[in-house]
Amino acid sequence: MKGVSPLEIYNECRDDVQAIFRSRLLTQILIALGSGSKPLSALRDVTGSSSQALIPKIRQLEALHYVESVRSDYALTPIGRLVEPEIERLVTLMGVLQRHRDFWAEHDIEGIPPGSLRDLQHLYRAEVVKDVEEDIFAVYATFLTILRKASWIHGVSSIMSPVHADAIKEVVMGGTSVELVVSRELAHRLAAEPYSTTLESLKGYANFRIYVSSSPVRLGMTVTDGFLSLGLYRRGTDTYDTARDLVSTDTAAVTWGEQLFQHYTADSEILRISPK
Repeated sequence: MKGVSPLEIYNECRDDVQAIFRSRLLTQILIALGSGSKPLSALRDVTGSSSQALIPKIRQLEALHYVESVRSDYALTPIGRLVEPEIERLVTLMGVLQRHRDFWAEHDIEGIPPGSLRDLQHLYRAEVVKDVEEDIFAVYATFLTILRKASWIHGVSSIMSPVHADAIKEVVMGGTSVELVVSRELAHRLAAEPYSTTLESLKGYANFRIYVSSSPVRLGMTVTDGFLSLGLYRRGTDTYDTARDLVSTDTAAVTWGEQLFQHYTADSEILRISPK
């Protein structure tokens, strides 16, 4: 049997969908109650609205069976608890896109795996670091800071440069645990100079591993115990944007980055460094 399309479902239930999003207060009440039940006074504080404005909206949500009264407080019903996280996720995702719309619009986000794309809202607190005329090495300087402050480093990339390789070599020799997942194309380049000498010098270090991804890699990502840095290819090109990275110290972003790293390691094989 052919599945029902989302457009058909929308046509059937558009009144309920529009009821949630047609006003600021309806959405704010649902999101506010997502963290737990609240009295009317707390909802007034959260929304900045009067009781006279709030009560009709609460009644609407009660009629939809999303909200109920519990011991003089208001709370989400069981189906309200199903709906609210999806609203919260969508609102936060829109916030991520609005904060750095040019970054997302101008880069190939399809290089990010679908599971990570679905959780993109965790990057809300990230900031764009970019090279500008006054600071032409801003992105690289940030990369060095991230490496030097890290207790451990996990990376995924399809690009490398001698200066980046030297920076990684420095922290590995300093005792930091480093694991990298690289594309097959990059693995082939690492077998040649100037990278082969660097890899040979790190061969005896147990705190350094490189994995080769069996799937394409179209991003550059570094995640540590305190940082996430994400770089992407320019949209519609095969050119990696070395001049702009999205950087965050937020715990949710770091967790997002680590999950992306685990996605690639699950589909990778360790790179054996052959003696010269």
